[in-house]
Amino acid sequence: MKRWFLVLFTLVLSLSVLTAKGKTMSVQDFEKEVWRLTNIERSRHSLKALAYDSGLARLARFHSQNMQKRGFFSHRDPQGYQVTERQKRYYPTLVVSNIGENIGRFRNEAGTFTPQELVSGWMASPSHKENVLHPDYTHLGVGIAIQGDTMYATQNFATPLIKMKSNPPKSLDKQKVYRLSFDYLSPNRASRLACTMLYPDPNKAFKISEDQEMVGAQPLRLDWVSKTQFNIDISFLAGKGDYQLCFGFDGGYFPEGIVLKAK
Repeated sequence: MKRWFLVLFTLVLSLSVLTAKGKTMSVQDFEKEVWRLTNIERSRHSLKALAYDSGLARLARFHSQNMQKRGFFSHRDPQGYQVTERQKRYYPTLVVSNIGENIGRFRNEAGTFTPQELVSGWMASPSHKENVLHPDYTHLGVGIAIQGDTMYATQNFATPLIKMKSNPPKSLDKQKVYRLSFDYLSPNRASRLACTMLYPDPNKAFKISEDQEMVGAQPLRLDWVSKTQFNIDISFLAGKGDYQLCFGFDGGYFPEGIVLKAK
């Protein structure tokens, strides 16, 4: 289930400095410190720490910078996308079962901020705190944008299943077989993971055995390289069109996956 909150908040911060023992922090260090403090809050509630994902951080930073440059403050951007749509559009190699977002806009006259005030502000808001303490989330990315006396901040939480490592050609040949590589990111047992490729033609059948066939899709074999990495060999048996790699557990799959275009 995809989930996000449309509760927005603005905090006026007391005078503070973006320093660590008198030294100015970089934006990246600031973001990582927000992640560290977020995990401290989770540990206080006996929840597992969130792994930092650089792709989610880029997605979060993009939204913060977009809010700062375009002068809006909302989970929905001017293109009409919310976090679910942004993830599919700008980070399509990640397949998630759950995704959420916190945003914040902070101001003070000095234009200086601290990670602790940011995290404390979210923890003081029930809906944002719920995201921080959501037990199903396993990964987090943080992105901030500062201009003058205003800071925009975004947290992108997710429960990923897999991340595709390969960069397939933009134009896939339906006559060829392609090997794609993936990282496995779910806490579930790897043996439970399954992949199904949906065909562009929903009436095209794939013969599983003499007595069974799958209509509009085919199961794909996972070739495990390690406990957290696997490959899949893919051919496009249904001809031209958009194929979709869908992942799930115990033979099932989530409906949103990775789109591959065969021409």
